Amino acid sequence: MYPASRLILAFVLICLSNINAMAAESRLKLLMSSMKAGPEDVICFQCHSDLVDRVNYIHYPTGIGACSYCHIARPDHLEGENPPGSVTINRTAENCYVCHDRKDEGPIKHSAMNGAESCLRCHNAHSSYTRYLLNSDSVLGLCTGCHNIRISGKSQHGPVFKGQTCILCHTPHSGTEKKLLRKPSKQLCLSCHNKDIKATMNDSRIIPNIQQKLTMSHIHPGAEGNCLDCHTPHTSANKRLLVAPWSTNIYNLYSETNNPYAICFTCHDSSMLRPSDFVTATQFRDDPKKINLHWFHVVDAVGNEDKTRGRACKICHDPHGAPQTHDINSVWFMNTSPITLEYQAFSSGGQCTKSCHTLKTYQRL
Repeated sequence: MYPASRLILAFVLICLSNINAMAAESRLKLLMSSMKAGPEDVICFQCHSDLVDRVNYIHYPTGIGACSYCHIARPDHLEGENPPGSVTINRTAENCYVCHDRKDEGPIKHSAMNGAESCLRCHNAHSSYTRYLLNSDSVLGLCTGCHNIRISGKSQHGPVFKGQTCILCHTPHSGTEKKLLRKPSKQLCLSCHNKDIKATMNDSRIIPNIQQKLTMSHIHPGAEGNCLDCHTPHTSANKRLLVAPWSTNIYNLYSETNNPYAICFTCHDSSMLRPSDFVTATQFRDDPKKINLHWFHVVDAVGNEDKTRGRACKICHDPHGAPQTHDINSVWFMNTSPITLEYQAFSSGGQCTKSCHTLKTYQRL
């Protein structure tokens, strides 16, 4: 026989199920206002005081001593004996959904939701030192207990570096997006990268407003796709959370076996940097002079004997978006000094001028 309190609770829930507009918080508040400890609950903490001692968060029924809402104890259990079956212990998720809204209705479910006792894999039914009654000292600790995710590397995503919780980006139960993301991945990234951000591992660097770059007149084709095509979401052995190396230096030594711009050549053909047989590999060439201008800048270091002074891709191009065609910057920075770059394209070539040299024109035949 169920206590009268549980019958009242069941009646309240039946009524509430027909009120779709009522928020979950309001529903729980109404349930809590009707939930009270019964006479049979009083002696529970004489033996079970450890459930509420020295903890930060207590499940509401536990906190008010309303044990009978989840357990039914026979007299022999309350009298100090504990034969098998003397107290009901219902560990199923369905028992949790008597009070809590369902968390398993999204088309994509967290694997931890599988099984009848799914809630208790992550949550403690009575109390915890951690918010959300977690079975760990942090959300990150709970997630990495199952998920093998690296949280250290040469570059770390700001939320990971700052110890922010996984649920900043992921929903922990079920949802509509792959990887249980809270939004489509690009939309999720731009919900933070819609402003200038101070880099977490190097406070002297400002990560530019990426959303703004994607509204410029010329967008890098790679940036029109998914951010995760080029970046990893947690940590990376490469700078800028990239999936392949990319030098942030202004000058570099280039070779096909020591490629400081490997991320670029996951899409682009490295033959664009060869000194000869390049006619079909790059549009940035001067046919009358028989010179590959990509090779000249990046590999030949504009004719400098010191080939470690090869010009970096980032001097001329922005990997997200830029105001000039071919994703060409209008300004780049030598340390903190701005250097103007003006480019004009023609049908058979183009011309460029900046602080490094006077007006230069190239022509394709």
